[in-house]
Amino acid sequence: MRKIYHQGNVDYLCGLYASINATLLSTDKLATFSRAKVRSWFQSIIADLSKHRKLLAVHKEGSDIEMMESYIKIIQAQMPEKINLTYYKPFLKNTRTSTAIKKISVISTQPNTAVIIGISGLYEHWSLVAKTTADRIYLNDSDGLTFLYIKNMPLRYNLIVANTIVVTAKAVQTKYSLAQQAKTLQLMSN
Repeated sequence: MRKIYHQGNVDYLCGLYASINATLLSTDKLATFSRAKVRSWFQSIIADLSKHRKLLAVHKEGSDIEMMESYIKIIQAQMPEKINLTYYKPFLKNTRTSTAIKKISVISTQPNTAVIIGISGLYEHWSLVAKTTADRIYLNDSDGLTFLYIKNMPLRYNLIVANTIVVTAKAVQTKYSLAQQAKTLQLMSN
């Protein structure tokens, strides 16, 4: 996987980093983004939070699910034409944690897919699922968290099932690429 960007030690910007890192993970092998481009996503999200007078609240308290969705939409708007970045929430509030973990373990192995999870309890945090095993959820985390013991749910922390977001990316054929294919086929037939 590409480099994971880390949040500061004294902020609650994990939602921003989870959104950015989910985009990078889901677009892996489809597109490459420069550090400047990734920084522009971050700055666009910060500017939007500032515009709506939510920056201080997010910095002090973190992001809710609606803010997470808005971060992904801001990044979507900056995607190149050749990439279709989408997201969905796979679970309802009443979905059992054990059921969600089983489904996350399948979803997280799909190509060009990233799973963002919300964690509560000992941690109030957003993170990315790397993989799951029978006893752990391994993470690609902006704050250095490496895994969650499933047996410690809900004693120390809990997966907020309804706050799971799946980010996917697909390559899209642009008008230019279709024209190039037609030209290549025409040359081959001559």
